[in-house]
Amino acid sequence: MSDNRKTECVAWTFVLLLSAIAGAGFAVLTIFGWIHGWEGRTALAILVVVSVVVSRRGIHRPVFHGFLVGFLSALIAVELQAVFLPIYFANNPEYELIEIPFGLPARLATAIFAPIHATLAGLLIAGIVWVLGKLSRRSEM
Repeated sequence: MSDNRKTECVAWTFVLLLSAIAGAGFAVLTIFGWIHGWEGRTALAILVVVSVVVSRRGIHRPVFHGFLVGFLSALIAVELQAVFLPIYFANNPEYELIEIPFGLPARLATAIFAPIHATLAGLLIAGIVWVLGKLSRRSEM
């Protein structure tokens, strides 16, 4: 690992690439209904895998980077679902029947709630990265 990577404030290439892979991957799986009924478990599995990748990368401030990757990947996933909402609803018809708060249109509700979902995903990954960091330090002793 180079000294430049250790002192860099944010490893943007790493963050953006991992976010794009995780977010777009999850979006494709849900839009086409390939993980129908397993969305929550699949999202959790992706978050854990991403957390392990971030914690093993050896970057400076892994918890912060984990938050960024979680936030951006969830934002990408939710916004791609919003863009392809007709296809999403065609492959997941019961989700079209779910009542959206305040009677908002589905795309608007998705856009409004996306930052909340993204923040939760970022916090979850940051927490897992933090725990993995504590466990790896403990095993080195």
